[in-house]
Amino acid sequence: MPEVRIDQLSSRVAKGPDPVYLLAGEEPLLVEEALDDLRQQVREQGFDEREVLHADGQFDWKRLQDVARSLSLFSQRRLVEVRLPGGRPGKEGAAALKDYAAAPPTDVVLVLICGKLEPAQRKSAWAGAMAQAGVMSYAWPVKRQELSTWISRRARSRGLALDADAVSVLAERNEGNLLAVAQEIDKLRLLGGDQPLGADRVREAVADGARFAVFDLPDAVLEGDVSRTMRVLRRLRAEGEEPVLVLWGLSRDLRVLAELQAAGGGGADSQAVLRRHRVWKNRQSRLQRLAHSAPDDAWPALLARAAAVDRVLKGAERRRPWDELIELATDMARISAPH
Repeated sequence: MPEVRIDQLSSRVAKGPDPVYLLAGEEPLLVEEALDDLRQQVREQGFDEREVLHADGQFDWKRLQDVARSLSLFSQRRLVEVRLPGGRPGKEGAAALKDYAAAPPTDVVLVLICGKLEPAQRKSAWAGAMAQAGVMSYAWPVKRQELSTWISRRARSRGLALDADAVSVLAERNEGNLLAVAQEIDKLRLLGGDQPLGADRVREAVADGARFAVFDLPDAVLEGDVSRTMRVLRRLRAEGEEPVLVLWGLSRDLRVLAELQAAGGGGADSQAVLRRHRVWKNRQSRLQRLAHSAPDDAWPALLARAAAVDRVLKGAERRRPWDELIELATDMARISAPH
C-alpha cells in the first residue's frame, strides 16, 4: 500500500491493525510518539502481549519467525517490536523480513522501528515487501516554514495558549530540535497554566536550544536573512563545527553563482553550469535569480574573498577564522536579500 504520513497513522490504526508496520524517519520524537500511540491502540484491540527484539549486528533473524510462530501462554494476540536503528538488516535480515511479509501471522502485529533511511533503503526489496504487507510511515523533518504551525498545533493539544509572537520565539530558539520544542511546550504549560503566554514571558522561560547543521548556513545566506545567518554561525561556532566545513558550504554556492553570472542569461550555458555542479532542482531557480540580480562581478569578488579566508584557515594569514567567515557570510546574505 502507499506510504502513510506519520501524522495520519493514528487514524489508520484506529480502523483496525495491519499485520506489519515499518516506522522510520529523521525525527525521533515523531517516530516514538507514533509508536506509543500504535501500542496503545493495538492493546485496546486485543493485542495485549508485547515483545521487543533488538536487531543489532549479532541478531539471529531466525528469532523473528520463531517469535511469530510460537504460541503464547498468556495471550493469543501479540505485538512484536523489532528495533533496527541503522536500517540495514543485512542479507539474512532482508530475506527474513521479506519471508515474514509474504505470509504474516494473523495473531501478531509486527512493528519494525528504524531511524533515518537513505533513499536506497526506502526503495529496497525488504522495505517494499513490508509496505506491501501493511503500512510504511516515515517521519520527515519538520521544515522551518512549517515549524510555527507544528508548535501552535502541539501547544493547543497540551492546553497551552500561545500568541503568534510567542510561537515565533519558540520556533527561533529551537529550530532544528523538535524534541527541545516539545519539552519547552510542556514546561510552559506548567508555568502558564491556562493563561495565554506572550513573547516576553516565553523569551524569559525558554533556553536557546536551536540545532543547526553546516547545510543550514547556505540556505540562510541565499534567503538574504542576515540575522538568521549570524545566528546559525554563532551556533555552529559554539558547537565546535570545523570552520573549513563552513567555508566549504559557502564556497560551493559562490562558485556556482560566479559561473552563472559569467554565463549571462538562463540559457544552455547556465544549465551546463548547474549540471556540472550537480545543483539540486529545488535550488536552481534561486541560484539563477541571485546570479543575475546581483551587481556585476559581485559573486566572483566574494569567491576571491573566500579563497583569502581559506588561507586564513590554513594559517597562511594571521586573522581570526570565525570573524572572517562571519563577514563573508553576512556580505553574501546582504547581496542575496530581496531589494
